Parts: sequence; structure tokens; C-alpha cells
Amino acid sequence: MSETAALGFRWASALLNGLAAAGLRRVVVSPGSRSTPIALAALRLPALQVQMVVDERSAAFFALGLAKAEGLPVALVATSGSAVANWLPAVVEADMSRTPLILLSADRPPELQDCGANQTMEQMGLFGGHVRAFHQLPPPEAEANWLAGFSARVMAVSQAPLAGPVHVNVPLREPLTPKENISPSRSAPTPCWLPGKLHLDAAALAGVESLLVGRGAIICGPGELGADFCAAVIKLAERVKAPIFADVLSGLRFRAKGGESVLAHPDQVARNAPPFDWALRFGGTPVCRATSDWLQRNRSAAQIVVSAHERFADPGRTASHLINADPALLCSGLAGQAAPPDWLELFLRRDQAAAIAADEHCSGERAFEGAILRKLVRALPENTPVFLANSLTIRSTEWFAGRTEKTLRCFGNRGLSGIDGNISTALGIAAALGRCVAVVGDLAFLHDLNALALARKIPLTVLLLDNGGGGIFDHLAQASLPEFEQGWLTPTCYDAEAIARAFGLSYCRPESVGEALDATLTGFASKGAAVVHVPIERDFSLERCQAFFAACKEEVLT
Repeated sequence: MSETAALGFRWASALLNGLAAAGLRRVVVSPGSRSTPIALAALRLPALQVQMVVDERSAAFFALGLAKAEGLPVALVATSGSAVANWLPAVVEADMSRTPLILLSADRPPELQDCGANQTMEQMGLFGGHVRAFHQLPPPEAEANWLAGFSARVMAVSQAPLAGPVHVNVPLREPLTPKENISPSRSAPTPCWLPGKLHLDAAALAGVESLLVGRGAIICGPGELGADFCAAVIKLAERVKAPIFADVLSGLRFRAKGGESVLAHPDQVARNAPPFDWALRFGGTPVCRATSDWLQRNRSAAQIVVSAHERFADPGRTASHLINADPALLCSGLAGQAAPPDWLELFLRRDQAAAIAADEHCSGERAFEGAILRKLVRALPENTPVFLANSLTIRSTEWFAGRTEKTLRCFGNRGLSGIDGNISTALGIAAALGRCVAVVGDLAFLHDLNALALARKIPLTVLLLDNGGGGIFDHLAQASLPEFEQGWLTPTCYDAEAIARAFGLSYCRPESVGEALDATLTGFASKGAAVVHVPIERDFSLERCQAFFAACKEEVLT
């Protein structure tokens, strides 16, 4: 029996050794019995940093945040049964946001399947098409050298050509805990994976070049494409005299070396923008609809969607060309023809008018989402990571924040745009990068309360914008329904201060914009997490947004 436990540990050790040799550095483990050999192997490998997270759902989003921050795969470990099922929300987000995760699920061996064994369910193919690959390992065997090459392939598939989660199901037999203090065995040689970049040949590049004639626009949706792309696309925009409609999560809006062509308020400019002759599109679908609506109004123009992988963001089906190439290499290879001088000037003038209107409507100390977010991005220290929760938070940032001449790293879960797991994701980012600010609404806060159990020792400031629940629906068609208040507004009844105190976190409740910013910046001096709870009146918030939109439209008409 003790040999069975030792065999299971050596098997798990060979798997973890192979992953570490292929570049894995972080493992997030939720305690459990069946997963003991995997967890123990991870804890005994010096090359791996192990974070224990009790709640599997929170653990998965925490791992997602780590992977987003570092751009490297993170492994998840959990015991069998519903524990693994709790990964699903984060797995589908990782799938759609192209974030690499290695899912190591412990399982019962074949003899315990389909016989009513406790904590046993069908785990093979559990995540369906949301993983890049699924592997069912055999129960532990004496011959484990092949796991080194297997692990290298798992790591490679999670990163390219389409980054995302890979699921490895690991059946293990009891006893699970070795009596001897066994050290992990040395791994067999691991193949080295060297990723390449897709580039167009001369003929294909000339074909793209021929489309960029006349008045053009460059659209950069969410999904940071890296510093090389940012520099290349800004230079391209300068050559062709085209405006860049950069999403707040594109990595272009908050950069110390941003170009003049990067619009500060693309959503407002797009609402009444004139027709274009061509559009070059990168990244995912823009957060706000105005840019997508503008693309719809120009269906007959050349719209070139560029992606380094097989997924092309074109929900409106307006693309005229789909280009599979590295975006940075493509931008660097295009010369382009300059548009007439008045083309770019028109967009810059309207963008400046929107910036003036934003300053005007965000003045004063009465708090609403737009005013806080516009001033927050200007007040934060250079290189601060900022996580933007979904729903009204990220839209308010898109509408009001504008752009800055300092570098901020903005993150969000826009793969499926859910409000679940947002705090856990931000905690993962903070654990990787240092002090992070997570701007969340009251419902996103409620959806992820278990994450606060992690927060005591992680440098995260949670800026809680509390509009009473469901404020996003004030901006949508549902607001006109007679059942609106009953069916869509979701007032919360929790006590945020009591919750924060229960988890040992500092808490404050500022009443004005200035107090909210001061409290957020004060958190940078502390080691742990803090909750800054800002109450917002929904009616005032809606009035400020509508007045801002009207002012921008009036400027265009005049």
C-alpha cells in the first residue's frame, strides 16, 4: 500500500517537473484529498511558487489574473468532483480571452468510475470546446519519463497558436499520502519550445497596401497586443494620417509615448463620425457599441481584420478581408498613403471637444462613476495595474477616462464580460505585479466575496462604486419597460463595512470624488488590501452621462 502512495507521488512529480522544465512557475492549489500527490509534488518543487486558495472558483479566477499579468501559463490543482466544476466560469473566460491555464484535475481511478463511488463524476471532456486540448492520463505507472515531453507539449499548446486552457485529468489510487519523505525525482530532458511569428509574404503585403487608399481609420479593440504593436501602429497612423480608435483595454490609451492619432474619447467621436474608405482592425470587439455601429454604417468600405491566431473579432460580419499575421509585423511592413490633411484634423478636433465636455461634466465633488474614473487615471502612480470590472464600470471608463501621458496597465475580463470572479482576477494581478486598483460595482463585489479571504496579504485596493445595483440598465432599452424596477434593478442589502472587517481588511466610505481619490492613494502605503466604498446616486449618474453625450453631439452638429 505504501508503494502505491510512493508511485502516485513520483508520477505527479514527473508531471510537475516536466511542466516546470517547460517554463511553469506558478501553481494555484485548492486543498483536497484526491489531489494530494499533485499538491505535494508542487509544494516540494523549488522551481514552483504555490498559492493555496480554498474556494476553487476563486482559485481559478486568481490563476487567470496571474496569467493575464505575466503572460505565462499558470497551473490549477483541485480534487475530484464538484471542486473541478467550479473552475468552469474562469475556464470559459480564459478560453475567450486567450489566457493560458494548465488545469490539473485529480480523479478517481477507472475501477471507481460508474459504480457510485463518492466524489466521483465524469471529468473527461468536462470543459468541452473551451480548452485547447484534453488529456486523460492513465493511473500512475513506474515508467514516467515520457511525461517530460508530454508536459512540454501541454505548455506549448496553452500558449500558441491560440493561447488558452489545457485540461489534464489525473486519476490517482489510494493511499494518496506517502509515509516516506520523498523528494521529487529529476525530470527527463524536456523539449524546448520556440514560438514563431506569422508574417505576410511580399505579394500578400502589397495586397493589403493597395487597400489603404483614401480616408482610413485604425480600430484597436481590447486585448493588449504588446509594446512592439503599440509602437508600430502609432507610426503607421502617422504615415497614413489616420485616427486610432483605441479601446480602453487595448494598451494604447494610457501610454507615456502615445501618438497624436490615438483618440481620447473614441466612443463619442464614433457616434457621429463621417464615412471612411478603409479600416484596419486589431484586437477584440470594442467595449462600447458606437465604434461597432460606425463599422456597420460603412459595410461597403474595405475593412481589414488582422489576427495572429485563428479567431477574428467580427461580430457584425463587416470584414472585407481577414489577415492571419502578427499585427506588429504587419504594421511595420505597411507604408500606406497619407489621407487629406483635413481628415485627421476633423477627428482630433471632435476628440478635443469631447475632452472639454468630459472635464466640464466631471467637475465638482459629487461622486459618480465618470468623474471618479476620469480623475483616478490621472492621479495613480506610473505603471499602476488597474483592473476594470464589467458592466457600468468599464463603460464609464471608456466614456470618461480619456487618455493620459503616463503608462497604466489596464486589465479586464472581456472574454465573456461576466461580473463573476472580478476581485479574484484582480488579486492574481496584484500578486504578480504589486499594488493594483480594482474598480468594481456593487454587484461584482457581491459575486466574489470569497475572494476577500485571499486579500489580507495581497496589495489590492478595491474601489467599490456602489450605485445600488443594476445601474447599467439605466443606459439600456430595458429602462423603458414598466417592469424595469422589479426585473432589472437589483438593490443590494449587504453591509460592505461589516464584510471588509470580517475579512480583516481596512475600510472607508468617502462621500466625495476628492475623498475617494485620497483614500485610494492612501492604500498604496499599506501592505494588504483595502476597500474604498463610494456611494453613488443612480439618478445623478445617469443625468451626468446623458448631459455629456448631448454636449458631444451638439459640438458635432455645430
